[in-house]
Amino acid sequence: MKSRTLTAVVLNGSIVLMPLLTGCQSKKVEKLAVPVKVAAVELNSSGGGSRYSATIIPRTEVDLSFKVAGYVDSLQQVRGIDGRMRDVQEGDRISAGAVLARVRQSDYQVKVKEAESQASEAKSGIDASKAQYQEALSDIASRKSQLAEAEASYVKAKLDYDRAQNLFDGQSLTKANYDAARAQYEVTTAKVETARSQIQMIQAQADAAKANINVIQAKSSTAQAVVQEARIPLQDTALRSPLNGIVLQKSVERGTLVSAGTRGFTVADTSSVKAVFGVADIVVPEMKLGRTLAIESETMPGKEFRGQITSVFPAADQNSRAFNVEVTIQNPESLLRPNMIVSLRVATNQTTSAQLVVSLNAVLKARNNADGYQVFVLEERGERQIVRLRDVKLGQSYGNTVAVTEGLREGERVITTGGTMVNDGDQVKVIP
Repeated sequence: MKSRTLTAVVLNGSIVLMPLLTGCQSKKVEKLAVPVKVAAVELNSSGGGSRYSATIIPRTEVDLSFKVAGYVDSLQQVRGIDGRMRDVQEGDRISAGAVLARVRQSDYQVKVKEAESQASEAKSGIDASKAQYQEALSDIASRKSQLAEAEASYVKAKLDYDRAQNLFDGQSLTKANYDAARAQYEVTTAKVETARSQIQMIQAQADAAKANINVIQAKSSTAQAVVQEARIPLQDTALRSPLNGIVLQKSVERGTLVSAGTRGFTVADTSSVKAVFGVADIVVPEMKLGRTLAIESETMPGKEFRGQITSVFPAADQNSRAFNVEVTIQNPESLLRPNMIVSLRVATNQTTSAQLVVSLNAVLKARNNADGYQVFVLEERGERQIVRLRDVKLGQSYGNTVAVTEGLREGERVITTGGTMVNDGDQVKVIP
């Protein structure tokens, strides 16, 4: 629909009013209602005990990641309900040391074989050098024997020559005999020098062979170290479970390309489990290590589990101001499973009068006061539902609820889920 309005224009020095057609004003776009969950403010008289909701966590939970890269070519085989073998899957029981998955080994086997070949060559070089060394030592022994014979002949020839010299000087020996003695002496002297020279040469060869053995042995040690280093990645192609337990999560299949650090499985030991819940600081002194508590689950009506407190966290959670408590429960039949919600009642020595309480999930840190708290309160405006941010003062915690000493009235409804998605005055839609 269009509307008729007048506007003033100047024509020939005179002001004239002229009609102007305008369109309708555009409608304001309304913000969609935010879905939220609410709970009523209740009057609570806890007497001498409080009921808590707790979450079951495994005794031990481990993420198994691959140490080497490659394609997954095999998974552990287990027998299915049909009696046929199949790949391991979530929920299957596993044993410590079981190979859950294996990366293709061929690439790593080639490196091991190359390293082993180099180590074998180095070892062969050591054997050859040792043989040369032993041969040199044997030759030295033989040459020393020859030297001993040459030295014996030299000593005899020296005596004969000295005697011949004396006789020749006294003209008691012919020159021919003297020359023969002298020649024999010179020959034996040359033989001794030659034998000694050969021994020195062979000794040098033996020393060189021995030094070569040390060098090759060092190379061989290095080659053996390379072999060991090459075998480590080959061994790491197998992803093994470190514990007896169950598979909580499986992230790979046959043919998956993984890199070092890729998580393949999450496994857990559930032979015993822990129920974790939070308590107020006033209750912490009563959470004695070793205290026995009873635990129940809605999935198993009438069945009670008993466990002992094994840990009380030393610091409170910054958001809920609660101290986490762990109760360890034996779980031989695996009835309690990870992330299951259970309930337990803790008897305390604290006695309290009836007071207003709200869920811990409804409480928010105040936006304008670092030490304050607020909640979103649901208000009905005809067919519309809006929320108002209201300051509150908190009291003691009771399980998963907390007392409100100021700011709320019994029966008012507060947001328990979705409070971080709305602002003061926003329209919401309550969902179950």
